[in-house]
Amino acid sequence: MSKSKSNMMTVGQRLVLTVGLLAAMTACTGRTGTGGTPADVPASSGGTGSVGRASNIARDGIFDVSRTNEAEFRVQVDGVSRDPKRTVLRVTVTNLEATEQLGIDRFGDSSSDYSFVGFKLLDPVGGKLYHAYRLDNVYGLGFGSRLNEVKLQPGVHYSAVVYFPSLPRSVTAVTVLSPGTTGEFTGVPVTEGSHTATPVAEDARARVQQILAINSPHPPGATVELPAVEPPADAFSVVADVSGLVVGPERETLSSSVQNSVALRSDILFDFGEATLTGKAKTLLAETAREIAGGADPARPITVIGHTDGIGSPADNQKLSERRAQAVEAQLRAELGGGWRFTVSGKGKSQPVAEERRPDGSDNPEGRARNRRVEITYPRKPATATAGPDGATTTQATGGGGTPAAFRADDGTVVAERDGASDSQTDSAGPVKFHLRVYPFYRDGGYLVAVFDLANLSGTKLDPGLNYFRSPAYPGPAYASFAVTDPATGTAYRAAFVTVDNVKSYLDGQLHGWQTGQPQRAYMYVPAPPAGAQSVTFDAGPFGKIENVPVR
Repeated sequence: MSKSKSNMMTVGQRLVLTVGLLAAMTACTGRTGTGGTPADVPASSGGTGSVGRASNIARDGIFDVSRTNEAEFRVQVDGVSRDPKRTVLRVTVTNLEATEQLGIDRFGDSSSDYSFVGFKLLDPVGGKLYHAYRLDNVYGLGFGSRLNEVKLQPGVHYSAVVYFPSLPRSVTAVTVLSPGTTGEFTGVPVTEGSHTATPVAEDARARVQQILAINSPHPPGATVELPAVEPPADAFSVVADVSGLVVGPERETLSSSVQNSVALRSDILFDFGEATLTGKAKTLLAETAREIAGGADPARPITVIGHTDGIGSPADNQKLSERRAQAVEAQLRAELGGGWRFTVSGKGKSQPVAEERRPDGSDNPEGRARNRRVEITYPRKPATATAGPDGATTTQATGGGGTPAAFRADDGTVVAERDGASDSQTDSAGPVKFHLRVYPFYRDGGYLVAVFDLANLSGTKLDPGLNYFRSPAYPGPAYASFAVTDPATGTAYRAAFVTVDNVKSYLDGQLHGWQTGQPQRAYMYVPAPPAGAQSVTFDAGPFGKIENVPVR
């Protein structure tokens, strides 16, 4: 095998690494200096320069490898383009450390994924999350640019592509959700047209030459194009509906672009151990019937399912859940009139949504109360297509609603900061001390984005894989004990999520590399409160309630 050769590039000049260029490359010895951010790395707001990218959409953050090796990178979103077959996300990542870093799984979804599938596309108006193309299934290796055997040099810009299903024509801007702590890149325009990346060499010898060329020394400021693997026609991908949970004193509503699920608390619907509706229950069901009549698809059935908590025998709980579901169905039929179909069942205590014991083993009344419920689920009316003046059709979104947010490189001024301890014992040393800073929140489509940062005050490095803000009543999210509350109504809005392969993934920014005292930016998407709400209360779990957080 012949040795590869490289050619010294001037700062900011684009270096496209293809097999055909290898013979023209000569030796190079350029390398960065010591400590801090490498020389010649542009500021986050950067200039477009000769590369021709939308380089104002950029942010710095921490990315780790298997939770053991974290490093700081700059992520720049270069664009999102759509053609009839697919959508292409173009990003550039820059190593901000003073030493070379392995790529491996830094931008993927798992320790075995060395692609860039950790990036997702969120349509905040339609309420859809687009996952990148993969091989075979949701756990398969991603297509597009890959980082196996790639060494990311300090100050060098690595240009990559990620392939997604084609976005609907009605989607004109998306939010790019990134892995690591760079978080959400809102307001990325969707342009029309194809993008052709340099392909990964099919021949093994040529592929080795590509890797050698990528890993040969390059001066800070050079741009290296990572070759990409095209997804085949049968590549696997997922477009998932975003669900948002809204919690009130009498009911919880879980909404997505395709269906609504209303969980009415059994403690309000029925007396203890009974299946006869209370007077308050009939009022609640009349309100629910009006919602169904206005937003449900009458061609599909309404599902009513009764649930109990874990106290009592399985047989008794099963019977009680069935009788309660039947009582709710009968009242809804009376309110709605004819023409609606129902499926009715009881699940007893077999499908809890909350833990009924706290981590210390004591009883969790809030969790039990959430489990005692009757769920009414109805499919939403399908999106409607309308013809514009040019004859083209557009589809009215039925998801999040609202308008996409513009990108915010600056999170604004800190509105509150507090010290607190983790609200669940997830470390052998016990609860961990943190410092919280809260920034103004903002709307992105039909969602509110809560922005904050956290610093580890424990004096020791922590495992980022552990959950330090756990809530037995609302298990799952990284910030499960956090919520946003509308002070006018007392309604709480909790972390939005998607369900893929029966696994929930939350729209939040998890932290990486818990170095002592290092603030890390985080965020969480929640359903947006009413349009008139200009400030909210941030229920920050162990940090307490922070009032009057402005909504931009």
